[in-house]
Amino acid sequence: MSSKAEVTTRIVDLLQLVIASSVMTNERVARSMGVSVVDLQALGYLARNGAPMTAGEVSQQTGLPTSTTTRVLDRLEKQGYIERSTDPHDRRRVVVQLRAGALPGAGGGGEDDPYREILEGMQRVHEGFTVDELQVVARYLDAVREVR
Repeated sequence: MSSKAEVTTRIVDLLQLVIASSVMTNERVARSMGVSVVDLQALGYLARNGAPMTAGEVSQQTGLPTSTTTRVLDRLEKQGYIERSTDPHDRRRVVVQLRAGALPGAGGGGEDDPYREILEGMQRVHEGFTVDELQVVARYLDAVREVR
């Protein structure tokens, strides 16, 4: 029987490997899209959020300094991935959002999804686990996702 400390060490080691693999995968995907990996991650925050965000909110979500966030958003807008507009509820605020059609197929697992192979691999892995086991994993990942 493993101790909690031993299991914790194993989890930390495995998460470090998953993170390293994810960084390299995201670098490959970013290059294929013609953006930097930082730009891709900021774009991911915007896509997952779904609603318009201010640059300050993007900065807060990503942990990037506001000056860096502004440069990232400038590049993403120039490449047609996002658009800026005036907040309809407060015309003094500018918000950014994913441009409609900017990421066709992303997250859907289709042929044009840059993460298709990963999604398929995860589906195969998930087949070996029960719903209850996957819910524990999801609860754990949700609890540690804000650890920085």
